[in-house]
Amino acid sequence: MKKYSYLTSIIFSFSVVLYFYSERHDKKTILYANGLLDRYIKYPASEKLHALKELKSLTNKNPRNVKVRSIYLNILLLEKHYTQGLEQIKTINKNSPIALSKLNECLLIERVGKEPRSCYQQAVKLFRAKRNHDNTSILVLKFSQNPISLVKGTA
Repeated sequence: MKKYSYLTSIIFSFSVVLYFYSERHDKKTILYANGLLDRYIKYPASEKLHALKELKSLTNKNPRNVKVRSIYLNILLLEKHYTQGLEQIKTINKNSPIALSKLNECLLIERVGKEPRSCYQQAVKLFRAKRNHDNTSILVLKFSQNPISLVKGTA
């Protein structure tokens, strides 16, 4: 019993240290990504390319950091790299899709020339689950070409 409690306290201590380290690391990573975004916005074209490459590397090193991935995604879209942006937003939406983010994914799918209808239908379901009936949800219904689904719940 004593060994078990000792092992439990070690694991708990390690978990606490890991939590604080990873939180600090995430903050550092996000601050660095924001600095790269700032550099992208303010510096000449040669620096923009460097910032974009750094953000790609940072995103690959931190695959679960949604904030870093979102910064990278936004720059990809500014640069009109829609296919790469689509990959990034699909990764974001894979684990925890949010209605508005799913809508953006659908718009990108359409932008790259793929069939977006099923994506829009998934977005409708997400909006319906949130019981969010604002102008955006109406647009999603229009885009999905199934305007009755949200109103009657038949998506």
